[in-house]
Amino acid sequence: MKKITQLVLILTAAIACQKKPKTMGTSIKVGESISHILDGNPSTGYNWKYTIENPEIVNITEEITSKNQEAMVGAPSKFKYQIEGAKPGTTKIFFKYFREWEEDVPPVQTDTIEVRVE
Repeated sequence: MKKITQLVLILTAAIACQKKPKTMGTSIKVGESISHILDGNPSTGYNWKYTIENPEIVNITEEITSKNQEAMVGAPSKFKYQIEGAKPGTTKIFFKYFREWEEDVPPVQTDTIEVRVE
């Protein structure tokens, strides 16, 4: 029964993470920072990775995985990215949620944030 419960939790978390891509934009000043938080489930092998279109515009100064408090296998976690304005301009940050060892498999979720630094 315990294995069935764990399997149901894992499958539920995997399905919950299959959301449509979303894009959001924001403006910050040089030296200011914002947080970007994404839901995930590293116990299923999925992780968020990012690429920055123009890396000289912003720095990602922190990458924190907040584990679930119950320490249950299959329970969701939070991925927090601290994005700091480095120089004026506009860039996009592309996030993808995938298993690194799976080749030629599209990410199960993507997210894009456009940041304008003033």
